[in-house]
Amino acid sequence: MALKVFITRSGNANFSCPECGQTRQMDVSKYRNVDKEVKLKYTCTCKHVFSVILERRKHVRKDVNLNGEIILGNKRYPVNVKDISRLGLKIRTKGILDLHLQDKVAVEFILDDAGGSRVSKEVIIRKIDQADLGVEFVSHDHYDKLGTYLLFHFN
Repeated sequence: MALKVFITRSGNANFSCPECGQTRQMDVSKYRNVDKEVKLKYTCTCKHVFSVILERRKHVRKDVNLNGEIILGNKRYPVNVKDISRLGLKIRTKGILDLHLQDKVAVEFILDDAGGSRVSKEVIIRKIDQADLGVEFVSHDHYDKLGTYLLFHFN
């Protein structure tokens, strides 16, 4: 299994060997603008070889499994939130909905925090892949339970 390594603003990545724990910083800026996934093999000084995937996202995503709904007019459609970040969500619908890129919709979901907090957000559809939607929050300011969740539930 490949390890995810984040590219810093300066174009570097820290490779940490899972075998010996040694860390080395490398310049990977040449991969920053590549459109597809970048997977590299790295050989540590201890001779352990492992694979890494360069993550170019600005914000970390967390895999989740949260129940929710998309609200279109006065109708509600069940969805499952598959991952979450500071900027948006990946949502899996129960069927194909009549949605288009740039549509604004409301989404409600229940967090897996101690209180089972309900979150309501307005989002913009940025990606449609059959039943999977990539959505961006209209507001990136989270002064609600989602803000607390993003601060304390990400490792």
